[in-house]
Amino acid sequence: MMFLDKLSKREKIGVFLGVAFLLVVFLDNLVIKPVTARVKALNMEIKTSEAQLSRYLRNLNRKDWVLEKYQKYTKYVKKGGSDEEETAKILGEIETLARKSNLTLADMKPRMPRAIGFYKEYTVEIEVEGGMNSLASFLYQLNNSTQLLRAEKVRLYPKKKGSPVIKGSIVVTKILIP
Repeated sequence: MMFLDKLSKREKIGVFLGVAFLLVVFLDNLVIKPVTARVKALNMEIKTSEAQLSRYLRNLNRKDWVLEKYQKYTKYVKKGGSDEEETAKILGEIETLARKSNLTLADMKPRMPRAIGFYKEYTVEIEVEGGMNSLASFLYQLNNSTQLLRAEKVRLYPKKKGSPVIKGSIVVTKILIP
């Protein structure tokens, strides 16, 4: 304190202001900035958690609706028998739909079922012949069948040049949950 005794009043004020300024800068860097950074990080975490919680609540509110829809379609996508039995059901449905549509099935080639994640995909490649109306009717009935069959790939070409008969190759799939 001897040092301060030798200083004039104006110099003492300058020293005190300098020390106060250094103290404020020191506190700002060591206390205030880390605390505000932590508060900002926590606020971001809170906003993220609130958004996630609102999504979860929205999903929870839809639970009954989803379960109702699941129950409605589960009888179509639950596997009822062995792979061979399921393939036979698919082939039978395709034959029935082709007969209803007046479409000729030239060939049906079932492929081995593929396990994809939590479900199995059954695929059948069929060769067909018929008129354009019959083919359109068949594709419509196929995509609206109770077996939930889907025409994944369709290739069409005329049987003969200028002929109204169309030949085609269709890849039909069905997804089942084991």
